Amino acid sequence: MTGKDHWNHVYRENLREELGWYEVVSQPSLSLIEKYIENKTDLIFDAGCGESTLIQDLLNKGYQNISGVDLSSQAVSFLKNTLDIPEGAQVSLQTADLTEPLNLQKKLNLWHDRAVFHFLQDASQRKAYRKNLETLLNPGGIFIISCFSKENEAEKCSGLSVIKYNASELSDFFGESFQLLETLNYDHKMPWGDTRNFLYCVFIKKGENI
Repeated sequence: MTGKDHWNHVYRENLREELGWYEVVSQPSLSLIEKYIENKTDLIFDAGCGESTLIQDLLNKGYQNISGVDLSSQAVSFLKNTLDIPEGAQVSLQTADLTEPLNLQKKLNLWHDRAVFHFLQDASQRKAYRKNLETLLNPGGIFIISCFSKENEAEKCSGLSVIKYNASELSDFFGESFQLLETLNYDHKMPWGDTRNFLYCVFIKKGENI
């Protein structure tokens, strides 16, 4: 089964409220985005948007320019059919692989990744992901990434193996083009009661003055 087939199966066979990463409100992602993006017209990109509530949360907070990409056409179709988009707001959703060159119309002010990068097992995949990030994010743009932390006892997520990271490892990998601003650990409570510890890192893309 390909990665695309796997995720389409996951979303087709489960209600989103039954998925391990489901949150009624996407925290702490929402709070971090609000902290770093004050201009509500800045372009926010949700990498691996799935069926997350984050895009709707952002629209409810008044953000007007949001783009989302996911490997699963099932998840993208769900969001397209369920989002309540206020007048004047623009939301672009597409099915795409974050390890292949992305075709986006505009440069991004923020790239958000909650639990996508940690699935990338091959070095070539991680480098391709980083290339998209470096190419598409504006200098001074914000990169928020969330992965299973080293303290997380689970070795898999949704049946797939993951790589657990600490802040130093993420900073070493992304650090040539990015400066680490802050980190936090977050215990996510899954719908059935188990907890998973996530590491959140916030980077800024280096530019002339950074």
